[in-house]
Amino acid sequence: MDSGREKLHRAVADALTDNRGASMGELAASAGVSRATLHRVYGNRDDLNVEVYGWLLDQGDAALDSAGIDSGPVLDGFDSLIEESYPLAQSYWLLIATPSLEKVPALLARIEAQDKRIDQFFKRGQEEGVFRPDLPPRWLVYTLGAQVMSTWYLVKDGYAAERDATSLIRRVLLEGVLDRGRG
Repeated sequence: MDSGREKLHRAVADALTDNRGASMGELAASAGVSRATLHRVYGNRDDLNVEVYGWLLDQGDAALDSAGIDSGPVLDGFDSLIEESYPLAQSYWLLIATPSLEKVPALLARIEAQDKRIDQFFKRGQEEGVFRPDLPPRWLVYTLGAQVMSTWYLVKDGYAAERDATSLIRRVLLEGVLDRGRG
């Protein structure tokens, strides 16, 4: 169960996703708290961004652990990685929308550690003959992130159902976009 602080982080992250330029007052209203509470918990807007994004990185670490990408069958890990990553698409969006977060050394180190961990997963998959060896593992990391975020937008904008999200990501990454029956 989420603690009160986690619920607040989630509400603020949702509010930032809906309106990146929202004022502290607007964020507080969206989160269902007073502006004074928001300032007491986070201080200023920069500190709010850092703390909320740090919380999202915590969720990312937990998702990587839950996906079991460090051992076990690669395709099972891949499917779990997609399942666990899709709900975190918001964190990709917030990072892109707030490039200053990458300038915070502690956050940058955590982002790089997560990328490295997924990179190692793809390398292992290549060594085991599951993933194509001619594609750089880091490219696969970024491609996965791009597909997760693109699918999140697709669902958010009403072009696909959320229940189809992970299947869409899996199919495009493993099967591509070529209609094999036509060529």
